Amino acid sequence: MKKLLSILPVLAVITLPAHAEEKAPAAPQVAYVELAPSFVTNYQSAKIRYLKADVTLKVEGSTVDAVKRHQPLIRNNLVMLFSRQSEQALQSPEGRQHLKEEARQEVINALQSENEPVDVQEVLFTSFIVD
Repeated sequence: MKKLLSILPVLAVITLPAHAEEKAPAAPQVAYVELAPSFVTNYQSAKIRYLKADVTLKVEGSTVDAVKRHQPLIRNNLVMLFSRQSEQALQSPEGRQHLKEEARQEVINALQSENEPVDVQEVLFTSFIVD
């Protein structure tokens, strides 16, 4: 009987971690979706000036498939957004950060208009050239 009582705490310690692992929820699947080819467009300036940007979206879950299905609409909205930018906004780090936030909202708006999931965490500029 004493042996049984001494083994019970050991068994409890061994089985507790196994139960804890089973109850842990799965982390959301994050994926990066590249919007290729590069965006090249003119922007608001006294001279003809161009912007070239490589854009990647950080998304979760089924948003990956939604972005791929509606990439032409998303690209159109982003081209329109980029072409509305002023030279001053594109030259400053704050302006580029604001552009990233606006781009994220444009992607969300495009997906919402198609009744798709909108788990867009971030818009990443993997290349950004203003000439």
